[in-house]
Amino acid sequence: MIVLKFGGTSVGSLERVREAAAIAATQPAPRAVVVSAASGVTNLLLEAGRQAASGDRSGMAATIAAIVEKHQSVLAGLPEGPDKVETANRISDLHTALELTLADVAVAGDLSAKHSDRIVATGEKVMSLLMAATLRSNGHLAEAVFADRVIATDGRYGSARPDRDRTREQADAVVRPLLDEAKTVVMTGFIGCAPDGTTTTLGRGGSDYSATLLGAALQADEVQIWTDVPGVLSADPRLVPDAREVPHLGFEEAQELAHFGAKVLHPRTIRPAVALDIPVRILSTFAPHEPGTLVTRESASDHLKAVTAMKNLILLTVDVPELEDLSGAASAVFGALYEDRTEVVLAAQASSRRRMTYLIEAGTYGGCGRVCARLNDVLSDYEVEIGCTEDVAILAAVGQGAADQTRALSRMLAVLQREGVPVLASNQQVSNVAMVAAVPQRFADRGLLAIHDEFVSSRPSGAKLRRQRRSRLLAEPVQVG
Repeated sequence: MIVLKFGGTSVGSLERVREAAAIAATQPAPRAVVVSAASGVTNLLLEAGRQAASGDRSGMAATIAAIVEKHQSVLAGLPEGPDKVETANRISDLHTALELTLADVAVAGDLSAKHSDRIVATGEKVMSLLMAATLRSNGHLAEAVFADRVIATDGRYGSARPDRDRTREQADAVVRPLLDEAKTVVMTGFIGCAPDGTTTTLGRGGSDYSATLLGAALQADEVQIWTDVPGVLSADPRLVPDAREVPHLGFEEAQELAHFGAKVLHPRTIRPAVALDIPVRILSTFAPHEPGTLVTRESASDHLKAVTAMKNLILLTVDVPELEDLSGAASAVFGALYEDRTEVVLAAQASSRRRMTYLIEAGTYGGCGRVCARLNDVLSDYEVEIGCTEDVAILAAVGQGAADQTRALSRMLAVLQREGVPVLASNQQVSNVAMVAAVPQRFADRGLLAIHDEFVSSRPSGAKLRRQRRSRLLAEPVQVG
């Protein structure tokens, strides 16, 4: 059982949809496909929602026309016949439902998270119909399934959390019977259903997350994430020209890379697969015969695999002179950050146990003024001193066991010092999977390149040249378990 997920660029045009369908058809049955909206459509849908809320009817009409045109360009490529007519009718129904929801937004004069989720789900739903129809036009049994019948979530619109037990039950009821009929199931990514049956979305990285959630629910043998890059790279190639493909990552390595800013994966994506030891393969629709990156429970080696940077952070320090106040103050800080839905990228405690350090995303507060005011409020019962630094980035060097090697962290810090990169804070993860350093954001690119040159580029790349092409790998038997 294989689950394949195709991102927006992989289904961004008629030609891309055809290529993705051809890739899916090469996989052995049973198989399920998870699709994103065509590239650009989600942004258009959000823009239409904002225009409806602001009363910009002419702008909204133009945006809707652009969305419909995008969908029609793919629909037009289907062969004439009853199936095309049925697909066109279902897509028309979705467009009508979109217009009705936008009308509700216009009346309310406000784009609620609930309405927003219903609006953006249109992109994935239309694409699932188009992909299923494309597969059928090529002689394959296929049926579209909307994920708001399968992926169960809570009611947090915009960033819902999945209920895996209910998802498994609903996948068994809705998806498995179709697979038993030898059909390729084409499911929408990104969306789910709240307990009351309304449509939710899973937030950033939601389509990849949908694929691993479905894979876990169906106990798949492998989940494949098809994107526009040939797997996970050792660094951002826009910043590091000699970035190389990473052929194999352990689950922990992949999660750390995603957590610290790698764009190919979102931190949540891997978790459902980790729980059931399901391999995840990152592949490119633009180079389908390349082997990509395989993510499994165990890492293949103990050297540093990749370096990544996460920007737009705030560095907070909270000094607590009285040791007995430390636990209460820490609880108050974490509580406030949780209530404000602020992601804590890194938290550490000084050896003296009286200073706590937090690296948080800047988006919630915008700057030190607001976050310090918030913390002063929740810490009013404690004697504390709060420090705050804006425009901070974190550099992470990731590799199983590499952080446990003698003098690895000191070597990384020495490299940064040599390149004139100030280090605001550093940490060696207990898991030995990552070493991290917080630096002023303006020095992040220089630091990233220097660490990559020291730990990754300096290794011979001959192993990469000996990697098998994916066409050869697919021809070989695969043992699972």
